Amino acid sequence: MSKKVRAEGTLGIIIGAGMMGAMLLAGLLVPWLGKYDANEIGSDQILPPSREHFFGTDMLGRDVFARVFDAVFIDIGTAFAGVLIPLAVGTIIGTLLGISRNRRVNSFIGSLIDGINAFPFLIFVIALVAFLGAGLGSIIIALSLVNWARYARIARTRAVVVNQQGYVEAARTLGYKPSRILFRHIIPNVSSETRAYALSDFIIVIIAVAALSFLGLGVNPPQAEWGAMIKDGANIITLAWWGAVFPGLAICWAGISVAVFSEGLTKRIGEGNQR
Repeated sequence: MSKKVRAEGTLGIIIGAGMMGAMLLAGLLVPWLGKYDANEIGSDQILPPSREHFFGTDMLGRDVFARVFDAVFIDIGTAFAGVLIPLAVGTIIGTLLGISRNRRVNSFIGSLIDGINAFPFLIFVIALVAFLGAGLGSIIIALSLVNWARYARIARTRAVVVNQQGYVEAARTLGYKPSRILFRHIIPNVSSETRAYALSDFIIVIIAVAALSFLGLGVNPPQAEWGAMIKDGANIITLAWWGAVFPGLAICWAGISVAVFSEGLTKRIGEGNQR
């Protein structure tokens, strides 16, 4: 059974990475080698998918195929930044809280973390972006201000456990500097938990980025973006289903690829821990 689980985990990692890699490669090659410019307005409006236009055209005659893949690095890049920044900040703050003996600091920052986590994630992000102003920069800032608290909560809980492990106590007994103990022994073991959470969180953040653009808080026209494309396509979905369906499928593809990769990695890690 263990070999089967390990093989399933490896297969999941390969499939998930392959799916995401294929999307990133298409996002790189299609805008470069494609026949149509993503923002080029044409006279062939609302044409269905065909050999000439693989995903059809939108209300302005723009090629949907070109726009879907032109938006790959916008959506995935924004989601990546929206996960990486709070991952780093939350892991460090949560780890320091977990090993700190200062009750006042622990109480104050702990209350701040609990207060942020008490609010619904997407509503809080929408409110912040509306306050900061529409744009990808505002989305990344809002995601970072909200999401770090979730990583900090995970890191704090894990750091309390790691700080009591024998190898940490041994490092202190040997006289290692606190900074070395922190960065060589504690943070690496804490970050394994937050990195695992980041994979599942990446799916939520991709959807959040698209949702914000759907609400008009994302990129500025005519830049292609999946959420904005879905919004435009939804207005004429009874006449041209392809305008909303294909960018929606792109979001699904990105989310499934991360989910499959995460599931495979979880199986591999779980099998490794059992050994």
